[in-house]
Amino acid sequence: MAKRKKSKKAGAEANAPAPAPVKKSPAMLITVMVVVVLVVVAVIAMSNANRLEVVDGKVSRIMATVDECAFATLTLNVPPDEPVEVVAETVFDALSRGVGIGRVTVHEQPSMVEIDYCQSYTSEPQLRELLAATGYLAP
Repeated sequence: MAKRKKSKKAGAEANAPAPAPVKKSPAMLITVMVVVVLVVVAVIAMSNANRLEVVDGKVSRIMATVDECAFATLTLNVPPDEPVEVVAETVFDALSRGVGIGRVTVHEQPSMVEIDYCQSYTSEPQLRELLAATGYLAP
């Protein structure tokens, strides 16, 4: 077999510069940045949602948005060394099992809980029953 000579044209094509790399669309970068911001905002919101804040000796939480038709004030029997944050978290947890309960405010002194609720969904005896499980409800 005879060797073939390469022409200069074929060699010139081999040394041709590579095509420029394809640049990523700025939309992809913007999308990634938006997703990162949303994740950060969600993490901050979740960490703040579970934090209880005592203001003037009371802690409040809106359990649900309801037409607040009635209002109950119930006395609590809290041990003197029990922090109001612990009492409030226990009360909120117990009342979260109920339906039709709006704003709940736990007072440090005097120890009591104020509950806004809708009578078409719940009643004061049902609220007492929910709170009885906490051990804080005064007789």
